[in-house]
Amino acid sequence: ALRLTRPQFVRDSGIVIEGGRHPVVERQVDAFIPNDVRLDAGRRLLVVTGPNMGGKSTFMRQTAVIALLACCGSFVPAARATLGPIDAIFTRIGAADDLAGGRSTFMVEMTEAAYILNRATASSVVLIDEIGRGTSTFDGLALAWAIAHRLAEHNRSLALFATHYFELTALPSEIDGCANVHVDAVETKGKQGPGIVFLHQVADGPANRSYGLQVARLAGIPADTLKQAQRYF
Repeated sequence: ALRLTRPQFVRDSGIVIEGGRHPVVERQVDAFIPNDVRLDAGRRLLVVTGPNMGGKSTFMRQTAVIALLACCGSFVPAARATLGPIDAIFTRIGAADDLAGGRSTFMVEMTEAAYILNRATASSVVLIDEIGRGTSTFDGLALAWAIAHRLAEHNRSLALFATHYFELTALPSEIDGCANVHVDAVETKGKQGPGIVFLHQVADGPANRSYGLQVARLAGIPADTLKQAQRYF
C-alpha cells in the first residue's frame, strides 16, 4: 500500500507535514523513518545540520516532493499535510560543472543561487543543499551566511538550508523566523575504530558534529590515512 493521504490547503503561508516520507526512497529501503516539518511565517528558514548520509537531503527533497504532489492535485506520502499558497519550488542541490560552457562547479552553484535569490517570493519553497563548497572555506562560509540572510529577510521564502558550516547554526540568534534542526546519529566503538549509526530522525536544534571521519571509514579510506586525519581533527 502506498499509504497516501489527502493534503489540506489553507490561506496562510506555510507547510506543516506530519510523518512525511519520500515515495521513491521508501520503496528501496527496509525501514523508512518518517519525519515532520513545519515552515510558516514565524519559522521560515530551517538550518539543517548532521552527518553525510544521515538523511538531510532525503528530508529536504521529500518536503518538496510532497508540496509538488499536493499542488498537482495528488494525495501525498504523509500522515498529514497542510499547505498554504505555493508559487514555485527552487532547488540548489548537488555538484555539477559545465565544461563546454566554460563554467566551473562553483560558477554553476553561484548561478543557480543567484537565480533563486532574484526570483523566490514569500510563497516559494526553497531548498539549498551545501552552498559555498566550491571555493575557499572563508569565502564559502561568508557567501552561505549572506545567502541565508537574504532568503530569510528579503525573499522571506519557506526555506530548508542544509550545511556543514556549523557556524551557520548561530543564524537563529540573528534572524527572526530562523531555527535549527538536525538529523541524529550515534557514534559506536569497534576494533577498527569509531563507527556511526544513522538514525535518520530529524530533531530540533543543531547537530554537535559532522562525523566526517566515521563516514570516510565506511567508504573504505585506509586506516593509516584516517589516523593521520585524526591528528589534525
